[in-house]
Amino acid sequence: MNFNKILSQVYKKYNVDDIAVTETDRSIVLTGECDNWANIVAIGKMFVTEGKHVVNDIRLKGYSEKPEQLPALRDGALEGTSWDVVVIGGGISGCVVARELSRYKLRVLLVEKHSDVARGASGANDGMVHAGIDLKHRCLKLKYVVAGNAMYGDVCKELGVDFRRTGQYVIFDSRLIRFLAKGTVRRTAKFGIPGVRIIGKKQLAQEEPSVKDFAVGALYAPSTGYVSPYQLTVAFAENAVQNGVKVSLNTAVLSMDVQEGKVARITTNRGTFAARCVVNCAGVFADKIAAMADDRYFSIHPRRGTDLLLDPKSQGVPTQTVSMGPTLKSVSSFGGGSTKGGGVIKTIDGNYLLGPDAVEIPDREDTATNRESFDNVFNKQTQVCPKVKRGDVIAYFSGVRAPTYEEDFIIERSTKVENLVHVAGIQSPGLTAAPAFGKDVASMVVDYLNGTGAQVLPNRDFDPVRPRPVRAKDLSDEERDALIKRDPDFGKIICRCEGVSLGEIKQALHNPLGVHTVDGVKRRVRAGMGRCQGGFCMPLIVDIISKEFGIDVNDVTKDDDGSNIAVGNIKEV
Repeated sequence: MNFNKILSQVYKKYNVDDIAVTETDRSIVLTGECDNWANIVAIGKMFVTEGKHVVNDIRLKGYSEKPEQLPALRDGALEGTSWDVVVIGGGISGCVVARELSRYKLRVLLVEKHSDVARGASGANDGMVHAGIDLKHRCLKLKYVVAGNAMYGDVCKELGVDFRRTGQYVIFDSRLIRFLAKGTVRRTAKFGIPGVRIIGKKQLAQEEPSVKDFAVGALYAPSTGYVSPYQLTVAFAENAVQNGVKVSLNTAVLSMDVQEGKVARITTNRGTFAARCVVNCAGVFADKIAAMADDRYFSIHPRRGTDLLLDPKSQGVPTQTVSMGPTLKSVSSFGGGSTKGGGVIKTIDGNYLLGPDAVEIPDREDTATNRESFDNVFNKQTQVCPKVKRGDVIAYFSGVRAPTYEEDFIIERSTKVENLVHVAGIQSPGLTAAPAFGKDVASMVVDYLNGTGAQVLPNRDFDPVRPRPVRAKDLSDEERDALIKRDPDFGKIICRCEGVSLGEIKQALHNPLGVHTVDGVKRRVRAGMGRCQGGFCMPLIVDIISKEFGIDVNDVTKDDDGSNIAVGNIKEV
């Protein structure tokens, strides 16, 4: 790579002349200063080359990085303990890896800094189980998305989580684009993605009459499916706990002690402990965790995406996921950009999502929403279903992806720190890929431990089945009547919008992870996710939590520390 030539291009395009470049055995390291964050990210991408990672330390002028959100809790619950494996991060990656490790006789600890799992990107995405049609070349994303997609039916059945494989349409507005899509069909067949085909205008109109009449056809991917991303992450974590994994919530990694090329001890807000092997599944903070272990050879650049949630009763929406294909102007970037372009997505719970967009941001925890993203998402996605109205939107939210500059996963043992495994850069289609790469990560850990002289044995008591929680509205009238006779709480509806009963809320509160927050209930049974967005049921849920655990109403939180819903009594009764 000719660094001087690229630096000349940087100056010409961005008028920045104080960028310095150095090269190590694993990385290209950039330093300097720039007054525009989007330009900093773009400059980083200019230095991507095969076989190296980009570490982008170009500073944003006038910007001070916001401190990481950390739990207020300080105790010694983990002080002096020792673990065979410590998994850092309770997103889909960490929870899948923990569950796979529970297949062995190992002392496994998963630490998550928030009050529940699925609190980052794993809880703020559309839940699409991707087919992989957007990937143009062989890479880790392709390898694991194809393998992971094929596993979803069995995995979700084991974990008692709803999953549907209903397909995806990518709409063409030009006959030329439709013709060029034949290359995509050939490529996906070569990559082992099943059943991808082109359908014509007439068939599309029959199958998706809501699509605007400009469509001349579509690319159809039948293996695309849908799952609740947060319920799946919770299920993986709960099954891991059922099989012996210890999950420590409200636990943030603060530092690591590296001795003789190994992580010896990890310090958290809940104590310092020893680890024989460490798995870095820290999402947008994966490079920060790597730096704590003196092994930072890649950068994460946060990318925010906003989704709009529609009322299930919205009119003019498709029956399956529909997204706009490339136009003549954007066709060169199809399958190679930083975002899949989003779509109109039917969720597993019957709602529809519009989005997401993709906005590069400097703050790793900036999940703010704004009018610009709302408008951009709505205007773009309703091109294919123009009957959708702004009044159909009942909520909107943002998540932050964790891409590397290479836009691929990093799933490998460290070459510098002997007992460290990195699972980083896990952005979409990470949810789809996780069941597949989780198995490989567990194998890496076991191979390492066996290589140190340990003899890692299978856990013969491992049970892959996580009992499916009872959902009263899914039962027949006869089944529901019998359930209510056994437990009348299942006949008392607390969340009217979603039909969630008191019995289901109590069931959710007594989960294996010990979560008893309002949002913890919401993630498990959807109470508060309907049209009124908790306006009716939230006070009732707060009261239920207070009574169920014998705590003051003022101490019940929405989610993390400090999110108390009530802050004092107005009047004594």
